[in-house]
Amino acid sequence: MELWIKNIFDPQFSDIDEIAQKKIGKVHAHLGIPINLVLKGAILLKTELGTCLMQEMHDPLQLSDAILFSCNRIDKAMALMSASYISDTKKNVQEAEAYRAMSFGQNLATEREGQLVALMEWSQSFLFALITHENILPSLSGSALGLWLRHRAAILFGGTPQLVELTNKTTQFDQDFLSKAQIINSETQQAFTIRFQQAVDEIKSLLSDLFKNNDKTTEGVDPLTTLLNRRFLSAILSREISIAVHARMPLSVIVLNIDNFSEINKNLGSPAGDSAIKQVAEYLQKTTRPSDFLFRYNHEEFLLVLVEMNTEGAIQLGKRIKSDIQNKTFYTADLTSINIHLSIGVSSYDGHPDHNFLIKCAIENLKNDII
Repeated sequence: MELWIKNIFDPQFSDIDEIAQKKIGKVHAHLGIPINLVLKGAILLKTELGTCLMQEMHDPLQLSDAILFSCNRIDKAMALMSASYISDTKKNVQEAEAYRAMSFGQNLATEREGQLVALMEWSQSFLFALITHENILPSLSGSALGLWLRHRAAILFGGTPQLVELTNKTTQFDQDFLSKAQIINSETQQAFTIRFQQAVDEIKSLLSDLFKNNDKTTEGVDPLTTLLNRRFLSAILSREISIAVHARMPLSVIVLNIDNFSEINKNLGSPAGDSAIKQVAEYLQKTTRPSDFLFRYNHEEFLLVLVEMNTEGAIQLGKRIKSDIQNKTFYTADLTSINIHLSIGVSSYDGHPDHNFLIKCAIENLKNDII
């Protein structure tokens, strides 16, 4: 705040730095700071500044000019910040809606089945832990389905009643069953298991309802890999940073580059290069969690947004991806072998408000070959 005040009243400049004020507005939008709160702060600032000026200046004409000048400077800065804030917020909303529509155009039947399988696998692991009397039972909110609900589903289905009900049921499930499971005995176990299965069936039904009556479009998908393109990166990453801040959860990104892509293209032709990109994308889709976001960032470069994953977890995943791909032999359509070499950079959210900073750090680590 002190630096901002010094900048807008800097005597070296005859006018306000418009670019700087617009950037601040974008930062506020990325952080999710309500615009009314910013404007309220400006009112308090002008009031306090006016009081200070009246204490220091006794000439009415000079005082009037000083207050008018100060208010004009602050108001102009607020106008620039607000316009940028509204523009950036509107863009993020539009991109989120476009991503939602695009995702509905993908094979949602496959995604639906994937989440139903995740629910089944979690329920089986819960019952197994219950039967074997393990001290720690797996929570539904901490499962692969829980992650998917908090991140991808929240964008895909917005605030629909089905999603709200499903999210509430997930939270209620953990509250009810995790505590009761600790005190059951041989006499109450059968009744508990029946209630458990009924609750799981209810969640399964709500999950199925989420995928009904959806629009279809393929805009925003890379045609070669079927991964997301960069169009939705800003909206998604801004939203995930907001979630990470408010929920105090980690967030990491991995940038992955095919180092010998030019060599593959030169020696084997562009179809082989396309095949290499496509097969790496297929591997990444199988390796990452359904709650994560995969992008084809540049031509031979990929970007992974890893929700609720800290630096250590992201580094371990990056090492595994690099090792798996470099130790595997890929093949073109005519069965020509391809060996792929990677550079990988990892970065984790550290509080910086600009999501581009997170990506830049990962790219720098990639250039320095940290992994």
